[in-house]
Amino acid sequence: MRILYILHQFYPEFGGGTERVALNLARMAQRAGHAVRVLACMVDPARHRGVPCEGLDGAVDTVVDGVPVTLVDRAALPASAEHGFEVDEALAKRLTVWLAQQRLDVVHVMHTMRMATAVAAAQRAGLPTVVTLTDFFPACLRVNLIDQQDRFCAGPALGQACARKCQTPAWPAAALAARYQHAHGLLAGAAVRVAPSRFVAERYREAFPDLSFHVIGHGVDLLALARGRSAATPDRPMTLGFIGTLIEAKGLQVLLQALASRPLLPLRLQVAGAFHGPESFQQRLRTTMAADARVQCLGPCTAEQVARLLHGIDLLCLPSLVPETFSLVLHEAAAVGVPALVSDLGAPPQVLAAGGGMAVPAGDVPAWADALQRWSEDETLRAAWRRGVRLPLRVEEEAFLYEGLYRAARGATAVA
Repeated sequence: MRILYILHQFYPEFGGGTERVALNLARMAQRAGHAVRVLACMVDPARHRGVPCEGLDGAVDTVVDGVPVTLVDRAALPASAEHGFEVDEALAKRLTVWLAQQRLDVVHVMHTMRMATAVAAAQRAGLPTVVTLTDFFPACLRVNLIDQQDRFCAGPALGQACARKCQTPAWPAAALAARYQHAHGLLAGAAVRVAPSRFVAERYREAFPDLSFHVIGHGVDLLALARGRSAATPDRPMTLGFIGTLIEAKGLQVLLQALASRPLLPLRLQVAGAFHGPESFQQRLRTTMAADARVQCLGPCTAEQVARLLHGIDLLCLPSLVPETFSLVLHEAAAVGVPALVSDLGAPPQVLAAGGGMAVPAGDVPAWADALQRWSEDETLRAAWRRGVRLPLRVEEEAFLYEGLYRAARGATAVA
C-alpha cells in the first residue's frame, strides 16, 4: 500500500509524542513493504532542510530517518489554523492534485491542528482516511479539556459547553458552535477513528455520541530502548525522572516544589525536555531548578538519549496539571521496568490501576512530597511497584493493528 501520514508538525522542528508515534508507524510500515510519506506543517522554514516539492508550490521535500516528508509552510494556511478547521480552498485544490499524483491507498491523520485543509483535500479526493486522536483538539478549543477557569470540562456538549465556558473575542458562541460542527464533519468523514486510550475514547464518545471510536495504544520500540541500556552504577542516589515539554501544564513546578519541601530526602531528579511558552514561566522554572543541587536539567533529548535516561532512573514522575491522553514515556518507562508516580488525571491512572506505581492529586504539592518521601523510605513499596510494572504494547503490534484498519478502510471505500 501507499500510505500518507498527516500531522500538524514534524522533526526536526518539533519532536513531541505525536511526532514520535507517527515516525514509528511510518518506519514500521516501510519495514512491512509499504510506501510511506509524511505530510506536515513547518512553522519555521529555517529549521528544515530540503528541496522544493514538485507539484506543490511553497512546500519542501525532505527525509527524516529514511521516511520521505513533505512540509507545507504555515504562512500558506488560514490564520485560524492553530485553533480551528477553516479550509483554504486554493491550497485544498493544489493539495488534491498533489494527492492524486501520489497514487495513495490510504491516509492516516495523526493530528488535525493546522492540517484541516489537507484533511479536507484527502476526503474530497475520495481517499480512505484513518484518524488517530492523540489529544482533544477536535473536541476542545483549548486542546486539554480544561476550561478558562482551569476546571476539568466534560466535553463540548455539541458546542454549547464551549460557548458557556470558553468564549473569547476571537471565538464567540457562534464561532465555537461552528467549530464543533466542522470537527464533527471531519471525524464523520473518516473511515475509522482511533483513540490511544480508553480515557480518550470515552471522552470522544461523549463529545460525538453518533460516532464510533476504536482503541489502539501507542506502541513502544523495545529494540531501541534496549540499545539505551548501560552499565549499572550501584552507588548512585535514588533517581527520579521527568521527561516532557517544559510548560506549565506538564506540572514540573509541582514536582520541584514537592522535592524542595523535603530537602533531606536523598534523591536526585533528572529533567529532560525543551522549554516552551511564556518566558516568565521559563525563568521561574530555571530559578527553581538551580536552587536545588539535587536537580539536573538535561535540556531537549533525542529518543536515544531518552532511552539511556530511562535505564538510569528509579521512578518516573508525571505531575501533569491537565488530563494526559496517553503518555508514551510512561509506557517506555514500563518497558524497562521503571514504575511511575502520576497525577490523577487522564489515562495514566488507568494504566497504573493494575500496579507499577501510584496516582497523586494533581497540583497538590504536599501530597506529592508525601508520596516521594514514602517511596524513598520504603524498600518494600519500591519492590512492589517494580513487580507491578506491566510490559506495554510493542510498536510492531501497533503497526499490525493499524495495517488491518488500513486494509479495511481501503476495502470499504472500494465497495462504496
